[in-house]
Amino acid sequence: MTDIVVDGAMLMDMASRFALSGPVASIEPLGRGNINETFVVSTGRDDYVLQRLNREVFGKPEPLMENILTVFDHLTVRFMPDLLPELVAATGGGWLVPEGGDVWRAWHRVPNADPVEGPTPARVATAAHLLGRFHAGVADLDPARLRETLPRFHDPSRRLALLRETVESDPRGRVSGVRPEIAAALDAAPLAECADDLVNRVPLRVTHNDAKLDNVLFRGDEAVCLVDLDTLMPTAWFWDVGDLLRTASTAVAEDDARLELATVDPVLYQAVLDGYRAGSSIATPEAAEMEALDLAGAIVTYEQAIRFLTDWIAGDVYYRISRPNQNLDRARNQLALLASMPGTVGA
Repeated sequence: MTDIVVDGAMLMDMASRFALSGPVASIEPLGRGNINETFVVSTGRDDYVLQRLNREVFGKPEPLMENILTVFDHLTVRFMPDLLPELVAATGGGWLVPEGGDVWRAWHRVPNADPVEGPTPARVATAAHLLGRFHAGVADLDPARLRETLPRFHDPSRRLALLRETVESDPRGRVSGVRPEIAAALDAAPLAECADDLVNRVPLRVTHNDAKLDNVLFRGDEAVCLVDLDTLMPTAWFWDVGDLLRTASTAVAEDDARLELATVDPVLYQAVLDGYRAGSSIATPEAAEMEALDLAGAIVTYEQAIRFLTDWIAGDVYYRISRPNQNLDRARNQLALLASMPGTVGA
């Protein structure tokens, strides 16, 4: 899906419906997320994050928000609320503001914190340490208290089946141009079987489910907060570690068309694993969960490659794009990265 231009007057109106510290002084776009539209709102005294949720992806935002509040409250009791941003209440009550077919929400912006421009061993280690602390903090939170808002969100076998269906239907006539990419995706299908096996052996946990490096905020080189919490659900911890390995162990962004650069840096890769193990040490991961770390990067990279490729063939219907061929570049990038990812079948 292409970016949607949001009217400035609408943004001012929506921001005013949240309990901010004063009148809105400015609103600017924030970030480059693939799903929601995000803006930074300033009152001159405090900064906030205003978001319009993508209703095509999150058709029922209420359970999603309940999950976020459950996890935030749990971490607060354990004196760890700083791991997540704090929601801002709507002036009319609750945490969501509906407008037409849209739904909006707001967060306190984490002071002096932003995503990093590029990975370094120190940065990715502290990001992984933060993720480990998060997992340790929710280790005793019963996953049954959270709703599965996006059923089978992490499921490479399901994603692979959808790719095959989309290739068969070829709704936009794009299949002929991506035969090599389709072949590469099918050749790596044993990774989906590996994921199925791990899911059957590891415990169900409260998990972020989108723990890529872009969703970690830093002050300088120190990771301080996880953001983009819409996928908080009961799954398995290795999905989070895999997503961080996918995005933090290479120097290029996931849509970079320079495929020769989409390779794993072993130093960055090991820094993620070491940082995560240190951060999660106050929890007690089971043996199968530690075993899963060896395959997590390859599994999640493969799953993401399938998702981007499927979306390209389908006509860019899921991920937001800002230029033509962006999803195709994303798919090719992830397939190239997969070829050098430890744990890849046949590597």
